[in-house]
Amino acid sequence: MKVFINCDCEILSATLEKILSNSITSQSDADIIICEREFASNKPLFIIGKDITQPFSEAELKQKLSEFLEKSEFLEKKISSATAQNFDTFEKNLDEILLSFKKQILELFKNAK
Repeated sequence: MKVFINCDCEILSATLEKILSNSITSQSDADIIICEREFASNKPLFIIGKDITQPFSEAELKQKLSEFLEKSEFLEKKISSATAQNFDTFEKNLDEILLSFKKQILELFKNAK
């Protein structure tokens, strides 16, 4: 798990950095962003106060982060799967329409002779 810490509170940031020192990375490479408030991001936001309440222990933080990441990955896979199913349905419908169109054009040519 790779995390990026985006907290205004310096004490909270320092605490998280100490606990998660082996997991900290840049925002672009992170799996999760740990923050104190929501903001626009293409990464899942683990919000202190919402996803975990203060005070928390090191073990509790790591457990909650692990659960949060599993849930985020599950939702991402579910969305990806739904998108693939929608594309398959679209492709099938398009094939049916094209086949029907092809038959109609052939009928027009046959009747034009």
